[in-house]
Amino acid sequence: MNKRLIAMGVRSLCGSASIALLAAWPATGQLTQMPEKIDPAEHQHAHHHLHIPMGEEKCEATYSYEVGASGPGHWPGVCATGKMQAPIDIEHSQKLPIDIPKFNYQPAPLDIINDCNQYRVLVKFPDNYWLTVGKKPYNLAEIHFRVPGENAVNGKRPPMSVQFVHYSPEGVFLILEVQVIAGKENSALKTLWANIPERGKEKRVEAERINPADLLPEDRSFYRFPGSLTTPICNEVVVWYVMKHPIEMSEAQIAEYASHYHDTARPLQPLNGRPVAENP
Repeated sequence: MNKRLIAMGVRSLCGSASIALLAAWPATGQLTQMPEKIDPAEHQHAHHHLHIPMGEEKCEATYSYEVGASGPGHWPGVCATGKMQAPIDIEHSQKLPIDIPKFNYQPAPLDIINDCNQYRVLVKFPDNYWLTVGKKPYNLAEIHFRVPGENAVNGKRPPMSVQFVHYSPEGVFLILEVQVIAGKENSALKTLWANIPERGKEKRVEAERINPADLLPEDRSFYRFPGSLTTPICNEVVVWYVMKHPIEMSEAQIAEYASHYHDTARPLQPLNGRPVAENP
């Protein structure tokens, strides 16, 4: 896929589209097995969703996070019927010898979108293999933010989270979520927050560069589970990695983002017997 198609595909991933449904997840005794590729028929079925334009949009969202006809309780399709939905509350996990993600993040020119239709500010990245798990490469296509964070640990959600959206050449998606807590000012965010465009607009700043590695914690231990997108149409296409350790942002930085979008976390979903792994 070319660079433009990648960007469009991930834009759809986190909103109203996806690539394909993963097959049923392996039984608990097969926790170390990861999906290798998706069903080509499913890929073709959902392919039309990739052609939604990026940025420069009218703010006409088709769903909401509020109670009501467009709220989470009324999201359609797999959102209501799926058995591997996200986010979840991580209460129990198994320590397993699973592959550790290898991060190859590098600075890239700033390309930032105020995505009013998906209730988020996102930063796009070019078509490169930015992460590997074992021998499998993944593109980092975007990072975006949620207030509060979406996945919980022992019933507690962080005030905010950063979600790194990747996918493999076979169309398997990997979303890495980093919890954010209030603390010292985060210097990596100054450039982002200073360049958030108007609602529905995209802003490219070639002179400014953003390194996604600056938004990772030093300790990169994690939980891993099979799940879904967290916005309609909620297709179950995602391997989630939830970092155990948070990064810090100042109260003012969290409040600045919340002035654009807040309460953008989907309600927690049933685990339904899915395995949750953690690295030893």
